[in-house]
Amino acid sequence: MIDALGGLFYFLIALGILVTIHEFGHFIVARACGVKVLRFSIGFGPILFKRTAKNGCEYAVSAIPLGGYVKMEGENEILEKNAPLPKDSFKAQSVWKRALIIFAGPFFNIVLAVILLTIINLNGVQERKTIVGPIAPNSVAYNAGFKAYDEITAIDAQSVSKWNDVFYELFDSFGKDKNLKVEVKGDFGKEPSRTLELNLKNLTIERNEDPINKIGLTVCFGKVTNQIGLILENSPASKTSLAVGDEVVSINGIQIESWYDIRAAIEKSNGQELLFVIKRNGNLYSQKVTPKLEYDKRTHKSLPFVGIGAKVDHVEGLSYKVEYGLVDAFVKACKDSASMSKLIVTSLTKLIDGTIAASNISGPIAIAKGAQESASFGIIVFLGFLAAISVNLGILNLLPIPVLDGGQLLFLLYEAIARKEPTKKVQLALTSVGAGLLFTLMFFAVFNDILGLMN
Repeated sequence: MIDALGGLFYFLIALGILVTIHEFGHFIVARACGVKVLRFSIGFGPILFKRTAKNGCEYAVSAIPLGGYVKMEGENEILEKNAPLPKDSFKAQSVWKRALIIFAGPFFNIVLAVILLTIINLNGVQERKTIVGPIAPNSVAYNAGFKAYDEITAIDAQSVSKWNDVFYELFDSFGKDKNLKVEVKGDFGKEPSRTLELNLKNLTIERNEDPINKIGLTVCFGKVTNQIGLILENSPASKTSLAVGDEVVSINGIQIESWYDIRAAIEKSNGQELLFVIKRNGNLYSQKVTPKLEYDKRTHKSLPFVGIGAKVDHVEGLSYKVEYGLVDAFVKACKDSASMSKLIVTSLTKLIDGTIAASNISGPIAIAKGAQESASFGIIVFLGFLAAISVNLGILNLLPIPVLDGGQLLFLLYEAIARKEPTKKVQLALTSVGAGLLFTLMFFAVFNDILGLMN
């Protein structure tokens, strides 16, 4: 209950900021273009609170907090042929002015993201070197020749120095029949460079799957050993003589080379008893452990669980903090916003061709959960979440769907070319189709969110 209220609280804060900025974009540019604004509302539906300013504009908060609107003079009026248009009405403005007013909403969302990212950059950004951790056996990365602790230096001749660079370069190639040339240097970048090839054509990203992990790569946080670094309370392992610091030598007679071998042995057990051979203080000991089957939300299956974690040795230099001055912070924020925008467009195309599963479409419940989780890590993480959602809102609003700003811009493009507006009948029909499409997507997104909560 507390989590739900917390999620709702941060959801309303996030949505309130994003909607206010979006509608303020429409509002301020409309005023600058000489258009009379009748109402500025945060939310839809019945008005809960309103106040009328001296200029006649009504500022309101409405009951449904899933958007907002700016009502302008003559915006939706159907005028008689040759009827005079008030000079301060929306329809009296030139096509380019009307387009500017409509475009201003999404544009202000992008501006907000740039401002938030600039603030984050001024605080200093923690980056992590492109060193890979353990490689998943029989994965795409494993078959390509990746080894644990390789440093990725370039992808298709494009230099990479941080994991965001790697993510963007690899994500773009999902679903494409293309051999990516990846330059790596082994042993934390100390060994000579070698070239590997990755083909990501047949990979599909399911809900909550990390594209990097899907390939079989992991981000290196230290040197993963075969020693037990953690034993969970009330787990099968806690009821045995296994102890933190034990080195796992073999399981059921199979030699252990990496922690992935330990995970694989446990997963293959199907809950049957396992014989661990461990090394402690230079001596070998045997210990039987019977895994417990537990439901896994990610795979939706019951998987064997032992309750041990790996000991990870610290490695110097894996992460570093980059400090930015105001100009550099702003420039980086612009570049990051552009990268996010490209990622959104790429994701939409991959949703259409099936590379990204439709289960990844998320709605307000997922946003509320993300808002709460990001806020729990502090204001900087929450601002980063807000920036990402703001870019999403800006780009998605520019889609050519009539009920969105992009659809209205499409009508104006037609008017600019044909020298006349689309007929009211055509506009109404297309708007109805667009509304139906958005309603269907929203229903599907909420359905996915609910499934996510149930799992």
